[in-house]
Amino acid sequence: MASAAGRGSPNGRRRQCDHAERSTCGGGGGGGGGHRSLIDERWPSTVAGIASTLVAVLVAWCLLCVNVTPALMAVPGGSVASVFLLYVVSMAAGRAVAAVGGLPSLLGMMLAGIALQNCGLYTVTADWCVRLVSIMREAALAVILIKGGLELNAGQLRRLSGAVTRLALLPCIFEAVAAGVAAHYLLPDFSWEWGLILGFTLSAVSPAVLVPSLLKLKRMGYGEENGVNTLVIAASSLDDIVSISAFGVLLGIVFSTGDLTSKIVQGPEDVCIGTALGLLWGFFLIFVPPSPWAQVYQSQNENEMTEEKQVCHKKIEQSVTAQRAFLLGAGGFLAVTGSQWYGFPGAGPLACIISSFVAGTGWKWRVRKQNQNDNPVIPFDGDDEEQSQEDPVEKVFEHIWFGLQPVLFASIGTEIKFQLLVGDDNIIFTALMVLVFGLIVRTIVTALSVLGTGFNRNEVIFINVAWLPKATVQAALAPVALDMARMMGTELDNESARRLLTVSVISILVTAPIGALGIQWFGPKLLAKSSR
Repeated sequence: MASAAGRGSPNGRRRQCDHAERSTCGGGGGGGGGHRSLIDERWPSTVAGIASTLVAVLVAWCLLCVNVTPALMAVPGGSVASVFLLYVVSMAAGRAVAAVGGLPSLLGMMLAGIALQNCGLYTVTADWCVRLVSIMREAALAVILIKGGLELNAGQLRRLSGAVTRLALLPCIFEAVAAGVAAHYLLPDFSWEWGLILGFTLSAVSPAVLVPSLLKLKRMGYGEENGVNTLVIAASSLDDIVSISAFGVLLGIVFSTGDLTSKIVQGPEDVCIGTALGLLWGFFLIFVPPSPWAQVYQSQNENEMTEEKQVCHKKIEQSVTAQRAFLLGAGGFLAVTGSQWYGFPGAGPLACIISSFVAGTGWKWRVRKQNQNDNPVIPFDGDDEEQSQEDPVEKVFEHIWFGLQPVLFASIGTEIKFQLLVGDDNIIFTALMVLVFGLIVRTIVTALSVLGTGFNRNEVIFINVAWLPKATVQAALAPVALDMARMMGTELDNESARRLLTVSVISILVTAPIGALGIQWFGPKLLAKSSR
């Protein structure tokens, strides 16, 4: 009884904790013994984690084999098997590249997609599987745009609004024109129209590569003093809108059978529609669903918080977070896909990032007001406080992005076919010259665009490095041009579209890994770290 009482008493529990701490950390028994014990215990945990992953993959494969038509699960050749292998192999490759080489996981995922495609292990022919991959890719793009919007800082964005506009418009347009001119003179039988189509295809920055890398630096505290991350993330979305809109207008001009004026005004229409939808949906989500504290019963004593009330408040917070995440994610995905369905492909991504930015800013504003009501004597620094707040909805989309990013990057890799690169003499060298010429012009214009914004030389260099990666938009637009040329164009249009796809493929191979590695490598070296 005495022993039992000793274990139940505070002193007994303290002795147990002390004993556990000594056994774990090596206290009282030699400094190295506890450390070796910790290492010994880590290996069984690692092996168990690997085993659980392998068993989960095996069980998922068996479930598909049992419930799906055998023809769809054939290896190679089965559409469902191809999608399954693409996801599993790309996830494993991404983890391996990150763990072994310290490189961005997206690089391993893209290489996995390239390898599966060119080894004949990725063969998706079933229409519904092709559509499924397309939907998952669009969902991943919507998620990363939402993440970017939620991470934007309103105070810094207000300060940098002029720089965002310049950085989004000028480098994109000048690079497109420069690449278009180079393509017209370097690629055989390449018209001015096709040169500009290629230029605006190449001028788009990839948010799927750019945003995760910048958010990682943001969480580490780099680039937050002057708002470099906010500037580049905000400008990247508008940059893509300009590229996608111009691409659609120019492609419509090439294959135009209707009114030219209606095609020219589509770009501004996309911007107006996307902005209006984003603002309306974002403001709606600020107040619907209601904030957690509005649903909690307030007792007469505001300082009284019983255990039952704490549990109730926690459940309501989780429920509100789930509802906000669902509405924001579903609305953003609907904007991306619905805008394409209605013929305004540039409006959806803009609406997606604006709605998430407005909603996230509004949620933080409501939390700030509630905190001020609870503690009116505590002074408040608006921008600093908003920057330090962490919204649980951001964590939800962080987990969703972790699950979807293999689909996006690996499917981009599957668009890269080696036979396209070897089927045309000197195409690789010519494509590199077009790409490099456009990037040189972009670098110069980017540096000029941020003059007078307070950024130092190191920050300007970093912005140029962050502005390099191309992947998502190029992989999405280039096949569209080729499909339209095959359906509606002449033989010369078909050849021009094939060369456009080849140049786009090379731009992905060259700039995506260089840009991702450059952001990861130069970020801590060129950007000041916030003291917070």
